[in-house]
Formats: sequence, C-alpha cells, structure tokens
Amino acid sequence: MSGIDDNEGIRTRALPVPAVIVVVVTVVLFTAAVGFAAGSVGAGDGSADRTDRTQFVNPSLETVDDQSASLSTAETVSSDYVVTADDTEAEPGERVTVDVEAKALIDDDAEITGYELLVEYDDESLAFTDAETFLADDDDLDVESNDSSATVELDPSAFEIVGDELIAAATGGDSSVEMDVTIVTLEFVVVGEHGESADIDFEQESTMQSGATALSEYDDDELHWDGTTVDIPEADDEDSDGDGDDGISDDVQVGELSAVSQGGFVAFDEETESEAESEGVPFPVDDDGDTPVELTGAIFDDGTWESTDVSFPTLDAGAADAEVEARDGLSGEIDQESDELTVEGELTVLVDGDEDRQFSFDIEAVTADSGELSGSADFGSSPATVSAVDNEYVVEDRTGDSVVDGSLGLPSTQEGHNWLQLDLEIETEEVDVATGQAAGVVEDESGESIEGATVEVVDGVGATETDGDGAYELPVEVGTHELRFDSDSHAEKTVTVDVTEAETTERDVTLEAGDAEFDVEIDAEDVTAAETLVVTGTVHNVGTGVGSQAVTVSVGEESTTETVDLAGDESETVSLEWDVDENDVGEYTATIESVDDSASTDARVNEPTDSVDGSNGTEDEQPDGENTFAAHSQGGFISFAEDTDREGALEAGLGFPAEGDDDEHIRIVGTINDDGSWESTSTSFPNLETDSGIEAEVDAPDGLEGTIDDETGEMTVEGALDVAIEGDDDRQFTFEIATTTGESGSLSGTSDLDEDGGTVTVVDNEFLVDDTTGDSIIDSELDLPATEEGTNWFELELETELDVDEETAAEASETDEEDSGDEEDEADDGTTGAGAGIVTGLGLIVGLLSVVSASGLLLAGGIGRFSS
Repeated sequence: MSGIDDNEGIRTRALPVPAVIVVVVTVVLFTAAVGFAAGSVGAGDGSADRTDRTQFVNPSLETVDDQSASLSTAETVSSDYVVTADDTEAEPGERVTVDVEAKALIDDDAEITGYELLVEYDDESLAFTDAETFLADDDDLDVESNDSSATVELDPSAFEIVGDELIAAATGGDSSVEMDVTIVTLEFVVVGEHGESADIDFEQESTMQSGATALSEYDDDELHWDGTTVDIPEADDEDSDGDGDDGISDDVQVGELSAVSQGGFVAFDEETESEAESEGVPFPVDDDGDTPVELTGAIFDDGTWESTDVSFPTLDAGAADAEVEARDGLSGEIDQESDELTVEGELTVLVDGDEDRQFSFDIEAVTADSGELSGSADFGSSPATVSAVDNEYVVEDRTGDSVVDGSLGLPSTQEGHNWLQLDLEIETEEVDVATGQAAGVVEDESGESIEGATVEVVDGVGATETDGDGAYELPVEVGTHELRFDSDSHAEKTVTVDVTEAETTERDVTLEAGDAEFDVEIDAEDVTAAETLVVTGTVHNVGTGVGSQAVTVSVGEESTTETVDLAGDESETVSLEWDVDENDVGEYTATIESVDDSASTDARVNEPTDSVDGSNGTEDEQPDGENTFAAHSQGGFISFAEDTDREGALEAGLGFPAEGDDDEHIRIVGTINDDGSWESTSTSFPNLETDSGIEAEVDAPDGLEGTIDDETGEMTVEGALDVAIEGDDDRQFTFEIATTTGESGSLSGTSDLDEDGGTVTVVDNEFLVDDTTGDSIIDSELDLPATEEGTNWFELELETELDVDEETAAEASETDEEDSGDEEDEADDGTTGAGAGIVTGLGLIVGLLSVVSASGLLLAGGIGRFSS
C-alpha cells in the first residue's frame, strides 16, 4: 500500500474537532492497523507508473462501426481513474438499472472507501426511483433526488473502515474495495417515447475518498466523472411494444437435456488457480456415488436452452454447510456442432441453510476461456462431456453477518479472484413437441391494460411479457397447462388453459391490486443512566401491493407513531430516542406494532458508571480494607484446542495485557477469610478486540474465588467465565477454570508471595470447554466443544498486594469506564462502534485468535472459499 503525497494530487480535507478526536482514539486503539493510513490510492510514492497512463475515451460517444471517427470527435480525458457506466436500452414504461463503475486506467490497486455521486439526468425521459450498493449496507447509503438530479453518498465512519482493516488482516481478504468495481446501481423508469435518448451525467463536482480513514480525496486531475445514455428504440409498425417480436416468444422446443456433475470447484477471493482449487469447495462427482448437481432443461430452435429443474446437494464446506440454489433457474446457449455451451444465472448460497445468512452472485460460465480458466466441450461423445468455467464474475453481495463476511472476504469484487468450474456429463434428445398458442389481454380491476406483466407456463417451458396494450401470445405445448400471471403491485394469478395443436386459446386475465403486508422487527441496545436509549424498528412490506399503515414504537412510557407508506418489498425504519437518567434504571420491553405484525425486544438501563466496576465486571461491594487484596494482570495467555506444547499454545493464543503496558488490564479485588479462602468483591476484564475484528465480551458473572497462603506462597483462582461473541447472548459459551501456582498438565505456575504480596503465575492446562456458541462457523473456528484434556491452556501472571487499605481497594475496583465513556460519547456524535464496541476477553479472544491465527481461519478455507 503506497503512501499519499499531497503533491501527487490527493487533497486532504480539514476535519472538525470531534472527528479529530475520533481519529486519535482510533489510532490508539488499533495500533496494529497503523499501516492502513490514507494512502491506498497509489498516488503518492510513485508505485503506479504514470508514464503508462492511457487516455480515456468517453464510451457513450464511441461506436463499434467507426472507432476512428469517435477518436477524432469524442471527448478525451487524461486521467488515472474514471467513473462511468455502459450505455443501455429500454422500452417506455420499463425499469432500467445503471451500474456505475469506478475503473483504473493505470496499473494500480487504488481503494474506495466512500463517495458522493452527483447525478444529472433527462427528466423528460427518465424518472429516478432508487439506488443501492453492495459495497455496504443500503442503510449506509444516503440518497436524495429532485426533478432532474440525484445525490448518492456513501460515507462510512472511520471506525467501520478500521474494523474492516482488522478483519481483512486476519482473514487475508481485502479491507476496502478496489477500482474496477460497481460502486452503485441507479434505477430509473423510462417515461420517454420511442426514438428518444436520455443522458445521465456524473458531475465533476462529485468526490471519492480513499484510505482507511477516508480522509483522502481523489483529485479532479486524477479522476474523471463520465456518464451514460439510455436509448429508447424506435417502435416497429408491426411491433406494438418495440421489442422486435410483439411480445411473442417464437422459440420452439426442439430438444431436451439432462446433466449431472462430474467434479469442479467454486472459490472466492483467491489470487491463483492452484490456491482456488486447494482452498475452494469441490462439486460432487456422480460416479463416486455422491449426490451430484442435477439439471434438466429444454433446447429451443434458436440455439438457447432453459432449465426446467436444477438441484444442488448440500455442500460440505468444512466450517459450515452450504446450501446452493438457482432460484430463477439456469439458461444459456448450446451449439452441439461447434462443441459450445454457456451456463448463466444467479446462484444463492445459504450458510448452514440460514435465510438470514445468505448471499447471491451471477455466473456466466463458458466452455471457452474465462480469465485464467479454460473450459471444454465434447458433444461427439455419449454422454457429452462439458467443463463450463467462469473466472470473471464478482460477488457484490454479503450475508450481513460480520463474522461470516469477514471470514469469507465478502464482498469479493476483484475480477479474476473468484473461480467456478463445473464439470458435467450431458445427454440430449431431440423432441417433436406439438404446440398451440395461448393469447389474451391482461388488465387491472379498472379495465386498464397492464404493460410488462409476466406470463409463464407453470408446469412446462415458456414465458413472455405483455406489450403496451397488455396483450400477450405464448407458444405452449399441447395439453392442459397452468399459466402464471404477475405484475408489480398486483396479486399473482394462476389460470388453467387447454391448448390444441396449431390453434390459439384466448384467455384474458384481470389482476387484482396486491395486498400490502407490513412485517416488523425491532432492535434496542442497553445503555447506562444519563445516556440515550435508541430503539430502531424496521418495517418491511412483504406483500405485493402499495400500503400505508400507522407504526408505533414504544419503550417504557415513551412512544412514537409514524405513518409508513411502502410499495411491495420496500422497507423503512422508525426510531425512538429516550434520554434516560438514574430514575429510569431497570429492565424494559421495547415494542413495535403495525396493523399486521408486532415484535418486541428487551432493553436495560444500567446504573451510572460509578456504581459498577466495568462493562465486563461484577458489582463493587466496596471492601473495607481488612484482609483485602488487589491483583493486577502482568501478562499471560489463553488458548483453546491446541494439541501442542506451551510454546505452540502461546504462539497461537492471545496474550493478556500487563498493567504497565495497558491500563485496561485484568483486575481482581477480594477478601481473604481466616481459613485462607478468598472471594472476589470486584472483577474486571478489559474491553479489547481480536485481530480478526471479531468482538467478544468476557465476564465472571458469579465472581472468582480460591485460596491464598502467604506462608507457602500458594494461590488458586477458580470460577466460571462467560464469553459472548460480539456481545451477543445468543452466541455465547461458558467454561470453568481452576488455576494454581503449582503444576497443571504441561504448565507450571510460580509464586513469589509473602505477607505483603508479590507476583504469582496461576495456570490451568486441565480445563475443558463443553459448551458451544450454537453458531457452527464460530464453533468450528474455536473447535468447540474443546473436550480433550491438555489441549486448553490458561496462564495468568498477577501482581498481588495483600492487606490493602480501603482507598487502594477502591482504586483497584475502578475500571476504565471513564475512558470508555469518552469513546461512547464520540460514538454518539456520529461514529459507530469504537470504544464501547471494542470488546474481547479471555476465553473467546484466545479461542478466536488461537484458532483464527493457527488454523488460518478454517472458514476462509472451507465455506469461506466456497462462498468466498
């Protein structure tokens, strides 16, 4: 990653004081990520050879037939990077999507961490409707539009970007997307007439940021903002909808095909073919007795084919199972004489079959060359053998689960780093299908024709769309069939038709307005008195019609009601903020209600920060100083499921912080009984974050206990530790430690303890972890449950002071809440997740790092490479 030199054309924006504080805190907390700094654009140190800069020719002015003419008349721009989009074509009334791409015109791995895109368009021909991006959650995208312009801004916080850097460092993925990627997809509706064209321009005042803190901005001299054109073709007099076939599918089925997989693989985010094959997930081989990928389809007289059924077996991706679906089927072209085949479609991957952890990507596999892969086909053999490959697709989607996405490297947008090879045996058969036609008009309840409604054969092959008059004609195999009619904002309808050979069966259809159905979800975070409790409700119209409902969000005695208007499959959030004080401490239930649905979640207002010892500690019982001790960590480590010696476990595990190196360290305050036993009155674990960016909270909910003998120097520490992944109680595991200054397995403790105190090292190499998080990916990374004795390691060095006075005990009971509170205040000012979200701990952190570092992220090798 190259540095940034202002003389090379990158300008740095001045920041307000709160933002500067955020950056300072970020640097302190993430020292390991200092190398992220603002310079991934490659503009500064000469790493990109500017003598190789090419000239960019505006593609909207270039024609295939006469490139020489376009070169003499088109606008040329000497730039390092360009933001542009391909020209496209659409019919009146159709929705059209425009993929806006950022491209590098020099050999450079420039990064993109944010942008503000200013769009101007012809509002007499186009109406702007929406924008979405796969670079981040759509909630992070700020979209504003007027009659002929729109502003689309992606502006993630520094903490989010640094978090991505940390995750990338551990998983081997990319922290930020690089050039040659779609940064946003714009959606318009064509409102113009046939024969018109509409320009879409990206204004030069648009900006794009780079670097881990997004403080650096590409200079105008380096980055050119282009545009695109949407053409509305002329209408044919005999073609009422202008698409060349009057809405009628003339394709006649002439054959059938069936295929089974005979190997291949899929892998994401791998630089070389050898790495992709070794790290990816293989497709099963039918001849080995495994359940193969199976496909059946119809072949048409125009050389195309379309699947009638596609099934993938559940793929074993190591850390998790991957369920793959082709929900809209697969299709392509087939030429048996030339030994050519293509396979196209969208694949959806569900991690462990979980609908909430799924992602999708499009493939265009060929039997020719694709990037570094080469396909093949032999239709002369029986059965035919085919190897379809794709090394050019990208994965712009993500699961939404930061742990999974970090492990898989999603989104994986670097072209050439994603790999798919599907080896098939195919059998084809000629068929003579007797057909007739189904025809008619599709209208709404008021009698208005519906343009663009889809008509498809439910139990066969064939589909079309209605033309501008709502008319359709569809070749259908002779017999009785069901036709499905569907249109936006209308309820789907299925009708039965009897088709006779060479005859037309008339069937007009009326579609009713679709019903709206508002599903709701709610989320609330626990807060401390004197903070703001934020409750966020999400409303999703899972129906097909446009709807309007009153939605109420409430918590305690606070509530708000908003009227929400949504079209089918649209979502909106309703939020409530409650400023709480000491009188509001307690448990609450936050609720959201629509006409159709309701949901609730728990929320807690905690005591003020001076009444507890920390976010991961037990309540301070204020020891009186008599027979009281205080202990502070001076180092040590923890590691899970490491079948090795101490040195190997230490290398794979996570080191505990030392008091002298980091004020955020482990603290134990307790009282000693006459029999030498002790119980903690306060325990505190530091809030940290793993190198992989995965957050963990560690707590000793029932405190700790043990024995102290100042005569022999012996000491024990026992208790149960809870570890919550990212603070999620649903992804939590518990284990018990029984440490000693003596021998435990392959570990040896030490003690230099006298009547005043001293240094002790307590160890445990015999504890087991019988619990799991319930998340198969995390459990796989941590090797949970870890039940083999001698493979779990705990070593903690403590500086212990005996018979401390009340003031010393109180100081030791204090935590870093004041510091973390400052960070939380910064988060309230608009940054997200930093101090209060940086949690880590004994158990998990070790587990995470031990397994993440030692195993090289099993998931990234398994499903990580399948999906990743």
